[in-house]
Amino acid sequence: MVVPGMWLFMTPSRRYSNTSALPGEGGAVRVALVYHGRYHVRQALELETLAVVIRNGGHELAFVYDPDTFGVTDNVLQIRWLARLIAAPDRVVRRIVDAHADIVVFSVLPNTYAWARDIARRVRAAAPTPILFIGLHPSLVPERVMQDAFVDYVIQGECEAVINPLIEAAGAGRTVCEIGSLWYRQDGAVRHTARADLVDLDRLPLPDKELFRPYVSHAYSYAAMVSRGCPYQCTFCEETCAKKVHGPKYFRRRSVDAVMAELVAAKRRYGFREMIFKDSYLSGDRTWLEELMRRYRAEIGVPFKCFCTILGFDEDTARLLKEGGCYCIEFGLQTWNERLRREVLNRRETNEAAFRVFDLCATHKLWYDVDHMFNLPGETQGDHREGVACYRKLKCLNRVKVHFLVYLPTAGILDHAREAGILPEDVDAKLAEGWESDFYDQGTGTKQERATVAGFAALYKLLPILPQAAVRWLLRGNRVRLMRWIPGPIMALLQGLMAWRSGDLRFSTYLRIYPIKVWRTWVERG
Repeated sequence: MVVPGMWLFMTPSRRYSNTSALPGEGGAVRVALVYHGRYHVRQALELETLAVVIRNGGHELAFVYDPDTFGVTDNVLQIRWLARLIAAPDRVVRRIVDAHADIVVFSVLPNTYAWARDIARRVRAAAPTPILFIGLHPSLVPERVMQDAFVDYVIQGECEAVINPLIEAAGAGRTVCEIGSLWYRQDGAVRHTARADLVDLDRLPLPDKELFRPYVSHAYSYAAMVSRGCPYQCTFCEETCAKKVHGPKYFRRRSVDAVMAELVAAKRRYGFREMIFKDSYLSGDRTWLEELMRRYRAEIGVPFKCFCTILGFDEDTARLLKEGGCYCIEFGLQTWNERLRREVLNRRETNEAAFRVFDLCATHKLWYDVDHMFNLPGETQGDHREGVACYRKLKCLNRVKVHFLVYLPTAGILDHAREAGILPEDVDAKLAEGWESDFYDQGTGTKQERATVAGFAALYKLLPILPQAAVRWLLRGNRVRLMRWIPGPIMALLQGLMAWRSGDLRFSTYLRIYPIKVWRTWVERG
């Protein structure tokens, strides 16, 4: 039986698992793993591995998934009233309770914290099952999460090495005080243990890519994570926040052998046409990249997309990626205002370096996306106009990927926003409660400022295909604000044309997946 917007997955995909997990000890424990949100993010991909770790510990797993169709985490269409219409929290609770789990594990992001609290509260009211919160938000603000009596445990940071010892101890009612990275209650007080050692990424099992069925298919496109963390310290980024939890050695990569073991197994099973490396930073280590590209070309041989940074990107990097089969690179730039980039975002790229890297990509016939972030503290309309001028100079620009700044708990950019008067002094407490926003919508600014930014955001999305005369006309006066009225489906169609122009397979991936997601959510609501 399926229910609105949610899928209960209880059958292990053993054929795609290996036995190199970090095994637990003791008898089988029934675990319900709960996730609310879109698929193509790091936290969801890591759940595919965590599920196998739990099963390889000898435990039973029920996966309860709410895709949040049209909700705040939806990266295609956010229609809040429609998301509320098809939401089914009562049925989600019933499915969790009916799983008769010995422990319920919620994977929680900052913008899904309110949802997770509501569901967890209802589950606790229905059954006295221990509840564990994991993920980015509990890792950043464990003290706040543990204030709710219905949350029994928080794992702060990586879970794979400690999840099985915890669920076994919790299931048997044993003490948990020797389990690392754990927040728990004892004698009425909240306590926590020392940080556990970082996981050896090469010892992790192959991910269960069937976990998110039927909402996700890997037959056309495959997404993989081959590293954790990032060597840089951007003030707005979740990787920088995570580094505060895990320490300076958080950034590490899997060996090429481990990466290829996953990709070869996945290619054999799914026969995918393209893939994306979802890591924040694929470039930087030439020796590692050279071996990966050589083996990828020989053993996988399908086009791929990846993320790189402007710093550390050179002629050799461009050549290796092109030879390996890369068709598009995504770069984070965020703003063309060098002062803001340096002083507010703590990024060291210069505009000169950015132009040089983009020229390298054009020379090697590599399309590229550029991440641009609006609503930065201290930005002006002049910065938006300067961005238009700079983007118009670029060759082989696939898309300007427009984001709006989302404030994360503990992020360094909060200090800059407070100084600029954008956020209240008590913003830390407010963020700890969960901010239901994503980088697809604006969270700050006056009505007039939001209208201007929305207009420039729409203009940026279409810049690669707009005639110069049209751009000049839109930049006169406040005409650019007219762009914000372009309907979402029309904007999606126009961006689809840009994708066709550059052979961007990622866009067609969403076109294939999203209708299925919407259809299943809508059908299952009844």
